Amino acid sequence: MGDTSERSAIQRGLTSAELAVTRQLLIHGPATRGDLGDRLHVSYASMSRLARALIGGGIASEDLESGAAIGRPRQILAAVPSARHVVGVKLTSDTAYGVVCNMFGDVKATTRAALPQAREDGLVPVAPTVKVIMQVANRLARKVPSLDGIGVAVGGVVAERSIVREGTFLGWRDVDLAGPLRDRTDLPVIVTNDVTALAREQLWFGAGRTHATFGVMTVGAGLGVGVVREGIVVEQLIDNGHLLAHSPIDSSGPKCGLGHSGCAAAYLNREDIERHASAAAGSPVTFDDLVRAGAFGDKEAARWLDDAARALGQVVASFAGALQTTCIVLAGEDVDVFTESESLHEVIADRLRPGPLETQRCTLDLITTPLTFADWARGAAVAGIQNVLGA
Repeated sequence: MGDTSERSAIQRGLTSAELAVTRQLLIHGPATRGDLGDRLHVSYASMSRLARALIGGGIASEDLESGAAIGRPRQILAAVPSARHVVGVKLTSDTAYGVVCNMFGDVKATTRAALPQAREDGLVPVAPTVKVIMQVANRLARKVPSLDGIGVAVGGVVAERSIVREGTFLGWRDVDLAGPLRDRTDLPVIVTNDVTALAREQLWFGAGRTHATFGVMTVGAGLGVGVVREGIVVEQLIDNGHLLAHSPIDSSGPKCGLGHSGCAAAYLNREDIERHASAAAGSPVTFDDLVRAGAFGDKEAARWLDDAARALGQVVASFAGALQTTCIVLAGEDVDVFTESESLHEVIADRLRPGPLETQRCTLDLITTPLTFADWARGAAVAGIQNVLGA
C-alpha cells in the first residue's frame, strides 16, 4: 500500500496553510496565486511558497490559462485528483460497504462483504470485522495506483476518531477500531459517526460551498444529525441526535420504542412506523408496503406517510432555528418519500411565516440527498481524505 517514504510523507499531512489552499482548490476549483492569496489573506510571496510546496508534493499542478486573448497568460493552480486515494467503509449490522475515492471524492470502485454473524447477545465479533474491513480495503487498493488512507463510518458514538464508544447496530462498547487497522496497514485511519462523515462530505463537496453553518439530518433506520458550525464539523454531539429525535410532536400520537407519546422518532423511525402500521392493519406491513399503497391512493397508508412528513417538517424547522442556519441537508434511504410530500413543505412554510409585527423574514434552503450504502461509504472516504490531508 505504498513504500515507507511515501507513507511518512502522507502521515505528516499538510501544514495548516497548505491545507487552507488545498481546501480552496477542492471546494472552489482552479485559481491564480493572486486570487488564492486574496481569499486567504496571504501575501503573494507567501502564496508562491505555498504553491511551490503543493506542486512539489504532487497535491497541485500549475498551467497557463487557456484562451487568454490580451496580455500575459496567467498561471492557474489546480488540485490534482489522483494525488491521494482513500478507501471508505460503511458498516451496517451485517455488511461492510466499501468505495475507493480520489482526492475530489470521485468514486473509482465499489465492493461489499458480509460481516461475521452477531452473537446471541447482539455483539458482532470485533477481530473478524477488522479482517473483513482489511479484505475490502485490499480489494479496492488494487483499483488505484496507491492507497493513502482509510475511513470507516459506523452508526453510534465515536471518540478520538478511533474508538467506537457505542456501536448502535454492532453491539459494540469502547472498541478501538482504528488502532488495529493502522497497525495492519501503516496508513492514516479515521473512524467516525456515519452522519458526521456525511457532514464532512457536505462541507467540502456540497452545502459547505455556499453555507458556513448548516445541519445534516438523516431519516431511515433512525433519525441522525450532523452539525457544521462556521466551517467546522462538530465531531461528537453531546447526545448523538437523541434530543431532536425524541422531541415532542403530538402528545396524543403513537409511542416510540422508548415509550414517548408522539415524539419525532415515533413518526420517523422506520421500525416504529412499521410496528404501528402493522398493529393497525392486523398483519405485517413494511415501510415499502406503505409507500406502494400510498402511491395507489390508499388513504390509510397516505395518512401514515403524511404524519411522518409533518413531523419531519417540525424537526427540520426546530433544527434550523437552534443552529441559526438557513440550510439543512436531508439525507437517508427514506428521505425522498417525505420530501415529495406537500405536508412537509407546508409545515416548514408555516414555521417560517413571520408574525404581524415582525419585519425579519426567515428563509430555509432544504437540500435533499437520497443515499445508497455506497453513498454512505463515500462519506467515510471523504472523511478519510480530510484526515490524510490533515483536516
